[in-house]
Amino acid sequence: MSSSTKEELLHEASRMLLSKGLNGFSLQELATNLNIKKASLFHHYPSKNALAVEVYRFYQTAFISWTQKYEHLSAEKQILKYAQTLTSWICEKKRVCPVGALSLEWGLIDPALQEEIIKLHTIQKSWLMKLFKKIHQEQGLRLPIQDAVLQTMGLIQGSIQLARMNNDTDMVKKNLKSYLNTIKE
Repeated sequence: MSSSTKEELLHEASRMLLSKGLNGFSLQELATNLNIKKASLFHHYPSKNALAVEVYRFYQTAFISWTQKYEHLSAEKQILKYAQTLTSWICEKKRVCPVGALSLEWGLIDPALQEEIIKLHTIQKSWLMKLFKKIHQEQGLRLPIQDAVLQTMGLIQGSIQLARMNNDTDMVKKNLKSYLNTIKE
């Protein structure tokens, strides 16, 4: 499988996973969408779980690349850009967050897949820790950095769900800006 074919496969599998859930699509449906034989999928991925593990590794690499693209921005602007990008991706493309996508099925998914989802979450959390440390050094924070990180992650997730239900994508940015202003000294 060429690297462009593999990337196309991962993009389509990602689209289906984040719009339908892991159990919401079949490998046959994926093969049909890509106009390839199902056997070709099994040649590279022996199971849907193996494909999902690869998709989450793809997300990890994509997120790290994304953060590097915006590291020239201030810490606060990087956080806002992340929220804006995630909001657009979820609300406009009608998908779910990759970390939260399988939360309803958590107890049913393979431990290898759980491990990759946790890695993605850890990469995102570590990135936010670094940014909040920078904010703390430059402006001060009214709460521990770990709390700021977890509250920010929760705020973004909750605000995105509200934004989708209320058809107001600006809600996420407004809520996040307000929160960031209240926690800085």
